[in-house]
Amino acid sequence: PHATSSINQTDLPLEFESRFESGNLQKAVQVSDYEYELTLRTDMYTRKHTQWFYFRVRNMKAGVTYRFSIINLMKSSSLYSHGMRPLLYSERAADKGVSMDRNSDAIAAFSLTWTLQFPYDSDTCYLAHCYPYTYSHLQRYLRNISSNSAVASYCTLRVLCHSLAGNAVYVVTITSRGGGRRARAAKRPSGSLDFLFGDSEDAQLLRDTFVFKVVPMLNPDGVIVGNYRCSLAGRDLNRNYKTSLRDSFPCVWHTRNMVERYESTRA
Repeated sequence: PHATSSINQTDLPLEFESRFESGNLQKAVQVSDYEYELTLRTDMYTRKHTQWFYFRVRNMKAGVTYRFSIINLMKSSSLYSHGMRPLLYSERAADKGVSMDRNSDAIAAFSLTWTLQFPYDSDTCYLAHCYPYTYSHLQRYLRNISSNSAVASYCTLRVLCHSLAGNAVYVVTITSRGGGRRARAAKRPSGSLDFLFGDSEDAQLLRDTFVFKVVPMLNPDGVIVGNYRCSLAGRDLNRNYKTSLRDSFPCVWHTRNMVERYESTRA
């Protein structure tokens, strides 16, 4: 007869994975039955900037208290010191209409430790620093905008430039100045762009009065690879806004150039 294993699937260690868009986890080490030490990958081409995390967990037991510790957190203080908790997304809970939730208990110092109980056995769950918004999410959102005839009269979408990795950096122009008709927009999730696309009197007044130039994602390369702050140049774009190095920082260079050109037409 064939030998059978008495080991239940949920008796095995947790299975970690972050090799997907915006994922960031370098290593997970099991230190006891239900406790794991986690090491984040630093921003690519740097030795620092470890705050963002996003990874998948499988093979869990429901109702068991697991303990996770990120041992190389960058900041000695953060929002975790003021009550923020890691986000948990459960695929099985999502099937029942439950979205991402901060249902763990967290303690932060130079490391971050939290405990949680997964809602289901052998589920597929994702843990993240905050709500992930990937480059793919952005592209789907912009495609919906482009295909919506209700906003076409006051919204244009174009590629501002390309990043170091060749990803498109988009600019959205929103205005009714120049005679665009007032159209009723399709309903979308909340957000500043969604508000400007809306049919409220305030949104219509803003579109009639101003020209909005929005770059919804300035660092697509960093978002894709799971960086916390830096582009593929290994530099924080917020600290290089005045750069003259067009080839090294194309996203900020073209954004600043767009603003300067628009300002010159109004002078």
